[in-house]
Amino acid sequence: MSDNSLLRAVAERGTPAAERNQLQRFDWLQQALEIFVAEGIDAIRITRVAEDLGVTRGSFYWHFKNRRDLIDSLVAYWKDKNTAAITASVAQASSLADGIFRFFETCIDATMFDPRLDLALREWARRSTSIHQLVDAEDAARIEALCQFYQRFDYPMPHALIRARVLYFAQIGFYALGTSESLQTRIDFTEAYFEAFTGQQLTRQQADEFRNYILANYGGH
Repeated sequence: MSDNSLLRAVAERGTPAAERNQLQRFDWLQQALEIFVAEGIDAIRITRVAEDLGVTRGSFYWHFKNRRDLIDSLVAYWKDKNTAAITASVAQASSLADGIFRFFETCIDATMFDPRLDLALREWARRSTSIHQLVDAEDAARIEALCQFYQRFDYPMPHALIRARVLYFAQIGFYALGTSESLQTRIDFTEAYFEAFTGQQLTRQQADEFRNYILANYGGH
């Protein structure tokens, strides 16, 4: 599901069917999302979003009960997008390499996993106990999905859990530290990353096929 399709689906929850073609709730949510990832939770004010959309503040209440309703929709979108992307990346893996490669691709493709959105939630969690608990729960769900993936390919506990943590924390840390590195540099280390995360080695053919695929599809990133 594309970013807009998922955001639209979240926006339409609880919206009367007769209003859905207007997409007004979606427009409010989309604009609030842009503000959130750029400036943080405190910047989301009904008046600010209305001004950005060029509409009156009063029209907001046709689509949302209050500011909390809007924010809850943003949080729902984050869960539906980013956690689902991580869990889906390894859920149907046909092999260890396939799962690791799918995870790598998910982390490269912002249409699947949006790092800006994830970091915005984490920054908010520093000041909100309830959001901190929610982020912790989503992190646990993501790590559990990765742990189950390792277990499917014969890693016993606790090794499966530790490898899942290392894989996940390494990627989240990459975003959190704002690491500046070209895509070419990242995929040049494919073999070393794979060995670090699995304890196994890729064949030259596996590594080259993955690099060629990533460059063909994301070379402009």
